[in-house]
Amino acid sequence: MINLAPKTRLLIIEDDPQLSFGLSLFLESEGYHVDQTEDGEEGLRRAIALPGHDLIILDANLPGRNGFEVLREMRMQGVSTPVLMLTGLGAHEDKMRGFELGADDYLTKPFKTEELVARIQAVLRRSQEGGQDASGIYGVGGLRVDLSNETVSRNGEPVDMTDLEFKLLRYLILHRGRTATREQILRDVWQLPSTIETRTIDRHINALRSIMDGEDEGTWPIKSIYGVGYKIVAVERIRE
Repeated sequence: MINLAPKTRLLIIEDDPQLSFGLSLFLESEGYHVDQTEDGEEGLRRAIALPGHDLIILDANLPGRNGFEVLREMRMQGVSTPVLMLTGLGAHEDKMRGFELGADDYLTKPFKTEELVARIQAVLRRSQEGGQDASGIYGVGGLRVDLSNETVSRNGEPVDMTDLEFKLLRYLILHRGRTATREQILRDVWQLPSTIETRTIDRHINALRSIMDGEDEGTWPIKSIYGVGYKIVAVERIRE
């Protein structure tokens, strides 16, 4: 088991009171602090409120708002808290919908508690790596990106890019596999209020795609998540 920081906070949004209560007791016995709610609207309110949680366990079928709506609204409002969807909806299209809206993991019911704990630990670990470790060398889309030296090369030759393009690429790499909302990008890369609307993000995304492998949405490493933001995939860590 990973070494948990004190009071690692989880929020369970689950409309089955028996399951929610049982999960809370179990996860608290594993060293987590657990909050819970059975309603989608209340879950959204808690998800976007400060001081926030380290991870949210989210059901899909909820009263008030369903889990997909809660997830979409969270990401639209710039909430980057990791989300593990825990639901009885196991169809491929349901899973893809969850990931496209910004879920970090998706586990279907019934499940084993050992697997749930392992997935929670993995999501928390990825979140900590993405949020804190801004070094290393990565490969993505034919590029070699050195975050420590802030250089980018392709086939051994340096690639020219603006400071903002590099900052955006670094941000996406550090949050690889997760959807970065427009609001988050404006706030964290541009240092602009999330209420400002700009197409500059799109132009910078297209500039990055133009120097990467891929010809269209199906092959670009940087994916557009409709109505939400962007996500970079197929990132390989080459060196620490």
